[in-house]
Amino acid sequence: MLTVVGYYDWQSDEKSVSDQEFFVHCCGRYRLIHTEKFQTERPSGAANYQLIYLADGKAHFKINGKIHILEKGSCVLFHPGEPQFYYYYLEEHPDIYWVHFSCNKSNPFLSQTGWGKENIYQVGVHGSYTHLFDGIIQELQLKQPLCEEQLKLMMQQLLLRMGRNRIKADKVFENYNREVEEALRIFHHSSEQDFTIKKFTKERGLNYYRFIDTFTKQVGISPRQYIINIRMSTAKELLANPLFQVSEVAQLTGYDNPLYFSRLFKKVWGISPTEFRMQHGKG
Repeated sequence: MLTVVGYYDWQSDEKSVSDQEFFVHCCGRYRLIHTEKFQTERPSGAANYQLIYLADGKAHFKINGKIHILEKGSCVLFHPGEPQFYYYYLEEHPDIYWVHFSCNKSNPFLSQTGWGKENIYQVGVHGSYTHLFDGIIQELQLKQPLCEEQLKLMMQQLLLRMGRNRIKADKVFENYNREVEEALRIFHHSSEQDFTIKKFTKERGLNYYRFIDTFTKQVGISPRQYIINIRMSTAKELLANPLFQVSEVAQLTGYDNPLYFSRLFKKVWGISPTEFRMQHGKG
């Protein structure tokens, strides 16, 4: 395992510094090279804060009895006294940065920069994070004059950048959620038209793949399948009317090819349009 660590003193990761409002104890980087598994289990936690950042790969964290598998761009903030259980596996190629620091309760810095009582944060992948982590490690190793103040500034800059990027990411997520709601409205009002997701995202300046991913996570199915389901529900209603032929129902629900329409209908409902009509006495 590749290990790079810097300590202010050899025991500073196990004690708090109550007389200082903000203090960096130690910082390091772990990357598995040959070791199959690395784990940390601290039932009583640490006396100070620990921030763990995933620069690459995956890591497993047990928080409040639940296992969370996090990927690069995620970070975990353990508060003083919180149980710490986390596991790294070679096959998942984890590249982990961590830092222990103290922040006096009278210091509002954490809350002001968006760090609350929760543990898991999505801060994204940014080279500035690893640059600051490496700088903190080096500062702890060299212990040059005024290193305490330099460490404080670098650590606060790291937390500030992560907090700012997380807020930006949350705003983007909110924007995509609004666009999903708008898409649902359009789907229900224009499902029979020649509607494409690429056109929808292009007109709104959205990333095509990110929109599909957000829609699928929020709704449970892909946009394409959602449109198909709406069209097939409409098709059932139209097929119940003997005035419409199957080919007409296909066109009314947005399909020029009756055979393709019939295949989709059977895939959704388990029977063909003709069989549906026969079962409902409309043949």
